[in-house]
Amino acid sequence: MNFLRGRLGSGRHRWGTWVLLLITVVIFIVVPPAWGQDEAPDTSLDAPLTSEVETSISNEVDGYPVMLDDKVIFQVREGVGGVATAEERARIIEQRIRAITRNPEVTADAIRTEVEDRQSIVLAGDTVLLTISETDAEAYGGAHPELARTAADIIRTELTEYREERSVRNLIIRIVATAISTIVLILFLRGLFLLASKLLIQIKARREAETLGLHIRSFPLMGAGATSYLLSNLVRIVRTVLILVALYLYVPFVLSLFPATEALGDSLLQDIAFRVNALVQAFVAYLPNLAMLAVIAVIAYYVVKFAQQVIAELGRPGAYPWFYEEWIQPTNRLAMFLIVAIALVMAGPYMPGFGSPAFQGVSIFVGALLTLGSSSAVSNALAGLILIYTRAFQLGDFIRIDDTVGNVQDKSLFVTRVVTPKQETVTIPNASVLNNNVINYSAICRECNGQLLLYTTITLGYDVPWRKVHEVLIEAAKATTHIEAEPTPFVLQTDLNDFNVSYQLNAYTAIPEKMPRIYSELHQNIQDKCNEADIEILSPHFSALRDGNHSTLPAKYLPDDYTSPGFVMQAPNHQSKV
Repeated sequence: MNFLRGRLGSGRHRWGTWVLLLITVVIFIVVPPAWGQDEAPDTSLDAPLTSEVETSISNEVDGYPVMLDDKVIFQVREGVGGVATAEERARIIEQRIRAITRNPEVTADAIRTEVEDRQSIVLAGDTVLLTISETDAEAYGGAHPELARTAADIIRTELTEYREERSVRNLIIRIVATAISTIVLILFLRGLFLLASKLLIQIKARREAETLGLHIRSFPLMGAGATSYLLSNLVRIVRTVLILVALYLYVPFVLSLFPATEALGDSLLQDIAFRVNALVQAFVAYLPNLAMLAVIAVIAYYVVKFAQQVIAELGRPGAYPWFYEEWIQPTNRLAMFLIVAIALVMAGPYMPGFGSPAFQGVSIFVGALLTLGSSSAVSNALAGLILIYTRAFQLGDFIRIDDTVGNVQDKSLFVTRVVTPKQETVTIPNASVLNNNVINYSAICRECNGQLLLYTTITLGYDVPWRKVHEVLIEAAKATTHIEAEPTPFVLQTDLNDFNVSYQLNAYTAIPEKMPRIYSELHQNIQDKCNEADIEILSPHFSALRDGNHSTLPAKYLPDDYTSPGFVMQAPNHQSKV
């Protein structure tokens, strides 16, 4: 008979399980776990007792375990020829050992050995537990008396531990430990809920006070509402995770206190330790990649800062005439986008899951979406960049795009928003803006401190003296609000029509955004001034009634005495008159 020692316990109580779980991370970083090793189990009966968990091996070569209280106390390799196999023999020995554990009259001191010539017997009082023959001893490579004494010592120790763990004293201790751990769990959960409630109240108060917005320097990243929603849900998720973790640790700990559920509790604790170990090992293995990501992030950060300094220097007033100050912000954003994109491409191989089928699938899906749906977005973005760097208009300028006239409210990468004088907000894609003529009424005033020339045209008959018309129109312009006295308004005679003359009044203003009101007031003043000067604003037309009764035949076809007939008019009484 051959024994393989496989004890799971060291004879001590399992009160240190909770403490060992707390330092599992540190232990597993230094020492690999026992179940992760590939070394063969120790088959020597003289091997020292261990507290490591060993896998029970049940086969003809390694033997069949004899279990007590879900622990392997030893293994049987040899059967009894013609009577029982090794597996059957192991079950018989296990049943006998369990029987003496239930018999309080059998003490650990009652376990003894009897040595005979060809075999040794291990007994519990008068009950035979197992027999070790010379055949077993020869197969094992030792003497059967020594082998029997070792087996008796193992059974004696296991019996003592089995009964001690089920004693009234230990049961009371376990119940007290369970009560204390339950109180600790309740206090922890109560404190957790109280802390989460205070955080949620604070978040709500900050949101109502509009002080919860998330900013990166002066750039608003998230408003108060969005930040409040994000933080509130984050608090709830963390609270739920901590509750689950507390229960995940509490339940195995309580189960491991009682012998009936000790195996289940130990398996759960071992599962926790295994998962923590796997997590720590994965994190340690990922540290080089994490360090590389940190290096790339630091380099990208300082490259962005350097680019911002260079761009700010380029846009400094008077430094470089070809680089305008309004280009600083969009150029900063464009440079940051390019630098971050390059940094992400470089950091891709160091990210978790890079190269995995899931990562590749997501990349293909995103690429397909961008390819199929971003053609118009790309064209608008490129048009936006062109509009920025061609300086077609700026925020606040009064412009005309196709039929839309108004002030520029927003100029983003994809669209331009214009507020009309009727307070209508018109959103125009940048590609459409680039494909239409843009008339900027404010550019001359902003860039050159100049003035915009407004003009309007009226037509008057030839009978009105043109010098008088000029004088009246100029007086009307000078009487109009926001029309500049210098340069002086002037009049151009743009057309000499068939029946009238076109007079174009030209006047300067420094406030183009008030153009609709200026035109309205100017037209009112033109009417008033013309009325005061006895000038009737109308465009006369003349018509002539000619004799069309002469025949249209060529003269050579008409007789020499041909005369044109007179007009014939029909009177109401049908009498003709010539």
